[in-house]
Amino acid sequence: MTSEQGHTVPQAVSGARLGWHAPRIALVGGAYFVIAILALKLASINPSATPIWPPTGLALAAVILWGYRVSPAVYVAALLANVAVTGSIHTSALIACGNTLECLVGAYLVNRWSGGAATFDTPTGVARFALICLLVATPISATVGVGTLLATGYAEMDESLPIWATWWLGDLAGAVVVAPVLILWSRAGLFSSAPRELRASAITVAAASLVGIIAFSPLIAEGSTRNALGFLAVVPLSWAALRGRRADTATAALILAAFAVWGAMAQVGPFARNTQNDSFLLLLMFMMSVSVPSLILSADVSVRREAEQLRKLLSAELDHRVKNTLAKAQAIAALTLRTSQSPQAFNEAFVARLQAMARNHEVLARTGWRDVSLETVVTDTLAPYADAGDRVLASGPPVTLKADVATTLGMALHELVTNAAKYGALSTSTGRVSLNWRTDGDFLDLRWMESNGPPVQARTRSGFGMTFIEYSLATSLGGRVDVDFAPQGLVCTIRFPLS
Repeated sequence: MTSEQGHTVPQAVSGARLGWHAPRIALVGGAYFVIAILALKLASINPSATPIWPPTGLALAAVILWGYRVSPAVYVAALLANVAVTGSIHTSALIACGNTLECLVGAYLVNRWSGGAATFDTPTGVARFALICLLVATPISATVGVGTLLATGYAEMDESLPIWATWWLGDLAGAVVVAPVLILWSRAGLFSSAPRELRASAITVAAASLVGIIAFSPLIAEGSTRNALGFLAVVPLSWAALRGRRADTATAALILAAFAVWGAMAQVGPFARNTQNDSFLLLLMFMMSVSVPSLILSADVSVRREAEQLRKLLSAELDHRVKNTLAKAQAIAALTLRTSQSPQAFNEAFVARLQAMARNHEVLARTGWRDVSLETVVTDTLAPYADAGDRVLASGPPVTLKADVATTLGMALHELVTNAAKYGALSTSTGRVSLNWRTDGDFLDLRWMESNGPPVQARTRSGFGMTFIEYSLATSLGGRVDVDFAPQGLVCTIRFPLS
């Protein structure tokens, strides 16, 4: 039965994972095939080499976001699209290998060296993404594709360099223009954005569309100043970049590229040249030269804005912690002065308590003022009495404390162990201290018990330590403190909610 269950569960999990990823795989494959068929209709220098190839960006983004498991969909879609154009299954299979290897290698390098889907969060990440696409990923598809065409007789040697350049630039533009849009919006969340951000994004889309119509589309009549209008593309890109919303910047670049392709197809606008292929190559170089710097600027603005917000948060947190620490020091000074018999006694007690508070802060500083384990607090507090050996024992299950709780509890334990060393069990060679704790639902029960020490008198144990433990700890933690001055040894029980 165990063996059968051991095999059944993984199969069920595997089936669930397959069911979860199947729609994504189908979506990538279907979208890739449709876009590839449309893009190949723009090929002029060779039926398999088009200067407009958005599928590269789609495949690269899909692999980065959803993992390498979607790569078979890319291969099948590329294979079918190329078969529809060339009619050769063998040629199409090799070309599809290049398309698939391109996105796999590109995604692997981006994941390995550029933060994966977070590559557009920093200027360095954007630059690394562009360089990976420029120098490694897209040359793979172009080289495999052109090599396949030459080997199968679908291209001549003297045509290889123009075909390779067209192939490479088309894939490169698809990667740096399409992939950022898909990745950034996937991470930002279109429907999770605030209404104000959505309105700003709508303004960016409208501005980019207006510039695209004026500068690139065939809707505007040709004139002597038409070519100069192409530089208006910098306006919506710069505006979106300076807002620091990277998804808007990438979207503006994609919209402008779409309008520029429309104009080049109609042989109008600033990119119109003698042949359609030359027009496309010119507009691709222009769009890449403005979209990548815009993404870098947007990432830089975003990083600076986040750093400023973090600085403000840290300043506020520092102000809170300093005021809180000074308030605690003031309270400790007042209570110590009230229970001290002489200035020297006050100085010794006050310095010792400040040192205990400093040790607690050091423990929290090592964890970045986040949650800390109770065992760490106990070990650090009892460290000065480590020479007592097994006369001081502490045990309990793993418990995590919040920073403020750890500070208060650490001070309470300091008072208990200090009093034990002066008047209680640790003031003799035979005395023992046992510290145990357990959890009861959302509550922590901590028990401090002394034994084999000198006889305990309640009136000698009601100074600052007991005052701090009974009032400050109970008030700060919302718990309860019970102190039993039993003749055989002090017993202190602390109970408070962990939340």
